[in-house]
Parts: sequence; C-alpha cells; structure tokens
Amino acid sequence: MTSGKIKLVLFFAGLLLLLALARQIGFYEIAKTIAGAKLPLAFLGVFFYLLLIFVRSLKWFILAKIIRNEISYRRLLPLYLVNSLIGNLTPLKSGETATPFLFKKYLSIPVGQGFSIIILDRFFELLIFAVIFVSAVFYMLNQGIQNDLISSVFRWALAAVFLLLFVLIAALVSKRLTLKIVRFFKIFGFIEKELDNFYNALSLFKNKKGRQLIVALLTAMGWFLTILSYYLVFVSVSPVSFIDITVAQVIATGTTFVTFVPGGIGVGEVGVVYVLGLLSYPVVLAASGAILAKLFLAGALLVTGFIGLALLPRLRVDDIGKAPDA
Repeated sequence: MTSGKIKLVLFFAGLLLLLALARQIGFYEIAKTIAGAKLPLAFLGVFFYLLLIFVRSLKWFILAKIIRNEISYRRLLPLYLVNSLIGNLTPLKSGETATPFLFKKYLSIPVGQGFSIIILDRFFELLIFAVIFVSAVFYMLNQGIQNDLISSVFRWALAAVFLLLFVLIAALVSKRLTLKIVRFFKIFGFIEKELDNFYNALSLFKNKKGRQLIVALLTAMGWFLTILSYYLVFVSVSPVSFIDITVAQVIATGTTFVTFVPGGIGVGEVGVVYVLGLLSYPVVLAASGAILAKLFLAGALLVTGFIGLALLPRLRVDDIGKAPDA
C-alpha cells in the first residue's frame, strides 16, 4: 500500500471513529445540545485560535529572520498557513517535510536551512507539550483515576512523546547521529545533501540567546491559546472546569501521537470524551462540546490554510528585499 493510500485509510478510520461515537450517544441528542450553544463564546474561541496562528507564525518569522534578515512577515505568513494546513492533514505532521522546498521556492532559503526552522519549531513545541502532558498525567493520578486503558494510553503516549524529543535533540546536537537516523529510518532523504546548510542555520540560532527566549515564550503562549480557544468553544455547549478540559485535551492530543491519524480526527474527540467521562462529566455534553470544538477550530484551520494557498502564487522570490519588514 502506498504512503498516500495509508494516509487516506487513516483519515477515514478517524472519521469512522468519530461517527461511531456520535451514533452511540445519539445524533439527535448531540444536535439538540449543539443547537443550544452560546455562539458568542464559540466565536470568541475562534478569535483566540486566529491569535494562536499569529503567535506561531510570528515564531517562524523570528526563526526565518535569523537566516535571511530581509524577509518580511507578510511574505512568510502564507507559507505558515499552508504548512499548518498540510501538517494537520498528514499523520504526525509529516507533510511539513514539503515546507523547506516552499521556503526555497518563495523565500530563496536553502532547503537545509528551511528544514532547521521546522525542526526548531517542533523541538520547542514538543518540549512544552511534554511538560504539559506529564502534568496532566499526574493530575489524573492525583484524582485517583486509574484503569488499564488509561494507564496503557499514558505509557504509549509518553513513550511516543519522549521518542520524538530524543530524535529532535539528536538532530540538534549531532550531525553524525542525524545522518544515522536519516539512513536507518529512510526518511527525509533530501537532508543528507543539506546537512551543512542545516547545521549552519542551527549555529546562527545558538548565537541568538535573546531570540531563543522569545521563541520559548511564544511557544508557551501558543499552547495556552490552543487550550483557551478549545475551552471557549467547548464551554459554549457545556460548563466545564478549565483545568479538566486542559487535561482532557492534552491527554487526547498525546493519544494522537500513537495512532498516526491525520489531525487526530475522531481519536482526539473520543479521547476528550473518555477522559471527561472519567472526571464525571455527562457523556452527551462532553461529546457535543468536543465535536463542536472540532467543527469550529478545524473550520478556521481550513479557511486560513486555503487563504494561504491562494496567496502563494503572488509571492515571487524577486520581491524579497523590496517589501518592508514587518
């Protein structure tokens, strides 16, 4: 089976899981609950989601400026929007491997240097997420909630998160180890030819201590906005503790690392409902909130992603340096 077919199968498997959840609870009950949603709260959640896009794209802008100072924010934003769309339509955001080639085409950044932006971004994102995920696990344990399924999810998700962190750290610190990983897993074959450019870009970043702190702060802010936007859409349907929805969302996100389902569709919603059920929330309200949050936030992702696609043809490498910096 080809890679494209596997991704398609995983995508539809996630959708079927989501439909199975809705059917078990009752389509009518969910529809009735969603119909009573407080739309101002839901749209406020979308607003903070758009703010999240700005914060994360600003982080990319800071990283890109280290490589090419003349790049403007308005040129980089469409590339970020397209990357976000592709990343959420592929397992483990594997589609982001196409982004360095977009950097080369539209920003004249060598592929290896563009790949360093992706790796640094993923490293900070995963590092902050690992801290949040471990905190969520301890919260559940402190609530006295333990069963075989949740324990198994914890173990596998923790293993996946820390394995990914290990791979990213290895890529950041050792050229030889990176080459071995690339050859062993037979992934990112293009990076073999671009290792010098990759590590040249990393050395530039290592010398920018102030920007490292800014990137870390923007990453933490991004995760807060991720949780806040989800919470606001969810709470428009059902009252829920901010801490509880944070724990449920983070644990559900961790499970998506294990399943490889693109965008976590289906798996994420089932995970949120399951964790909230363990925390004694009504299943119908939990499912309604999770489905509405997916509809609103995934809708915002698709709209902004297609806007990015529409803007790409307007970018020309010749224009770099002519546009004022953001």
